[in-house]
Amino acid sequence: MINLRNISIKNKLVLMQVFTSAFVLGLCITAFVLIDIKGFKDRKVISSIAIAQVVGFNNVSALEFLDNAAANKILSELNVQNDILNANILDKKGTVFASYTKPGSDPKYRFAIPTMNEKSFLFTNENLFVYSKIKKDDKTIGLVCIRFELSELNKIKMDVLRLGIALLVVGIGLAFLIAMIIKKYISKPLLNLVTGIQQIKDTGDYKIRMAVEGKDEISILSLGLNDMLSTIEKRDNEVAQSKEQLNEQNTLLQSVIQNMGDGLIVVDENRKFIFWNPAGERIIGIGPMDIPQERWAQTYGFFLPDTKTIFDTNEFPLVKALNGEEVDNMEIFIQNYKKPEGLFVIVTARPLKSPSGEITGGVLVIHDITELKNSENEIRKLNEGLEQKVTERTAQLAEASETLRKSEEKYREIVENIGDVVHTSDYKGYFTYINPACKKLTGYTPDELIGKHFSELVAPEWKDRVAEFYLNQFKNKIDESLFSFPIITKSGEQKWVEQTVMQLREGNRITGHKSILRDVTERKAAEQKLKESEGQLQTIFNEAPDALIVINDEGIIIRWNPQAEKIFGWSLGEVIGKSMRDLIIPEQHREAHTKGFQNFLLTAEGPIINKTIEITALNKKNIEFEIELTVSPATILGKYIFIAFIKDISLTKKMENEKIEADKLVRLNELKLKLILENIGEGIIVTDSQKRIVLSNRMAEEIIGIKQDSEMPTTLDWSTKYELYYPDEVTVFPAQNLPLEKALKGESTDDVEIIIEDNETKTKKRVVISGRPIIDENNYVIAAVANIKDITYYKELEVALEESEQKYRKLIGFKKG
Repeated sequence: MINLRNISIKNKLVLMQVFTSAFVLGLCITAFVLIDIKGFKDRKVISSIAIAQVVGFNNVSALEFLDNAAANKILSELNVQNDILNANILDKKGTVFASYTKPGSDPKYRFAIPTMNEKSFLFTNENLFVYSKIKKDDKTIGLVCIRFELSELNKIKMDVLRLGIALLVVGIGLAFLIAMIIKKYISKPLLNLVTGIQQIKDTGDYKIRMAVEGKDEISILSLGLNDMLSTIEKRDNEVAQSKEQLNEQNTLLQSVIQNMGDGLIVVDENRKFIFWNPAGERIIGIGPMDIPQERWAQTYGFFLPDTKTIFDTNEFPLVKALNGEEVDNMEIFIQNYKKPEGLFVIVTARPLKSPSGEITGGVLVIHDITELKNSENEIRKLNEGLEQKVTERTAQLAEASETLRKSEEKYREIVENIGDVVHTSDYKGYFTYINPACKKLTGYTPDELIGKHFSELVAPEWKDRVAEFYLNQFKNKIDESLFSFPIITKSGEQKWVEQTVMQLREGNRITGHKSILRDVTERKAAEQKLKESEGQLQTIFNEAPDALIVINDEGIIIRWNPQAEKIFGWSLGEVIGKSMRDLIIPEQHREAHTKGFQNFLLTAEGPIINKTIEITALNKKNIEFEIELTVSPATILGKYIFIAFIKDISLTKKMENEKIEADKLVRLNELKLKLILENIGEGIIVTDSQKRIVLSNRMAEEIIGIKQDSEMPTTLDWSTKYELYYPDEVTVFPAQNLPLEKALKGESTDDVEIIIEDNETKTKKRVVISGRPIIDENNYVIAAVANIKDITYYKELEVALEESEQKYRKLIGFKKG
């Protein structure tokens, strides 16, 4: 027996080409046979179903009037079809109403009725069975059943098989002769290519490049390998850069969490505490302990706002987060042996999820509101005492009347100053009111139009159409209509308008109309330009860098651009009129494609419509490869068409995997950081050494109106937006003493109280700012983080409390001492 390992590569190539050619020819012949058989079956099904439908249509009257003789006569005309063996017409109860049997066939043959929708067919080894419902006024009144013989199909199989065997023998012989001639041109460059690949494998050096000689397939393969090596080298650099970014993000995250004023607690999926920041331990009074979640509420002293009922385990926010729920601003009372006086907090909880959507833990953010709660309680008590002694009913009614008057004035002001023309008319169409916007649109003042019929503005050639449209609305009592037409302005200029007309009724009687008229002249001009650009669209379609395929509502290809020819290998003439499903969709996706297609036609909704997805497709060589697909629907003359945008991503997909894995880690940390920052009760700002904002949260934007710009970095300069003062609101606070400025110099600052006054609105806010430097491994300041709390509300509460106290004292007769 010959050992293939001892045969030279030249002979191996010969054997490979011969056996490959034989195998491919065998596959092609098999495919040819199957396609021929399928084509015969498809044609047979189409013609058979047509016959069944014609028979059904001709027998509607016979079934309706129970005319068996007429039905049998219609069926007897099937004798011109030599391949029809039996045919039955069943009534709606399934009883044979009429029948036909080919001479020599079984006259007692009974059809097995399948479960089907509108129509159905079934192939067996020897017969084709076709069924078609007979309908009248959308009701099924009977069923046509026909049995066809398939002797012609067997003859086709044998003829094609004999031809295929002959082609296979000739093809193998030709393949052997060609392989003997060209083998010497393949083996040497192939061996050089193998040597180069082995060298790369041994050394791991992706800077090595293959020598390229000539323009044959091996040269193209060498060029492709060189491109792949360049891509791998580039991806290695990108992965290294992603890891560096990940480390920087981790450093920034740790600094922010350690310096934030709200408590932050993180648990993993096993209900174990994995992080507990200093603020969390300060607020609760107790740090993390290794205890089961059933004992969390009892051990740390978490009570409902009534201060008496301890939290149920399943209702505790952090437990809900671990179960996949989100909790926002839940109020909790905390009291334990470290905090015997107790305190009120609001908490926010979120689940932590992996990129695949699995819950990997939970995060709890705690904000102390005890001071606010106490202030609110004091004010509430004073107000309750005052409300018992003062009756403000009359004042409230007067205030309500004034509010109503102002609301009416405001509504009139809005209507008088709105850009669209607002008008009312009586039931005959004569203007009874029109706002001043009519002057800009028509050139006429309101006084010039009041009392005139609206049709006097309509362009003469459109008067009949406009009158007919609104007469139809009036007759059919249509509540609201929208119509576009041209008008002639006072200066003689033609403008296009779009008018919304709403009918005014008293009971069932139409008393007038309320209308909004807007200028759409520019839009009409744009529509005209769109028509003129249709030729340009065709050029864009042909020159598009991606494959563009257009199919109709039956899934048939009606457009196929040059890039589609390049990607799939099929020419335009080969695909037009063919089903896209059978041409480029792999077998495993065809059923889902058919169901989704039919569902969209029924509901106008689909899982992949207007979305970009990655999937596989088939080319002309029956090779499955990865593509990026976007499908968008459109309507032409009331029927749907579908535009598929396709990009071949098979060559780049593999090379992206390593970068994707590294980017996942970066994105996960960014999501965690964003979740934490957006749920804390104070502003966070992080700047680099040049004072450019690299990170800020929503609360920072609400407090000082400065935020991160994702496209152009924002330089933090408070002096351009605010005036800074000490708490006395008189002494100017030096900008160089701001905690963030000091942090950039390496200094840490805690809770500096500052008054900031907006230069434009002159509104003042009282804030408390802390600053911390972020230092790298070489002890250099690379960034700074600032925590900002808005205490304006608390100060206002203190003032309100003092004023309420003085008011209360005065009310009950106390005098100032």
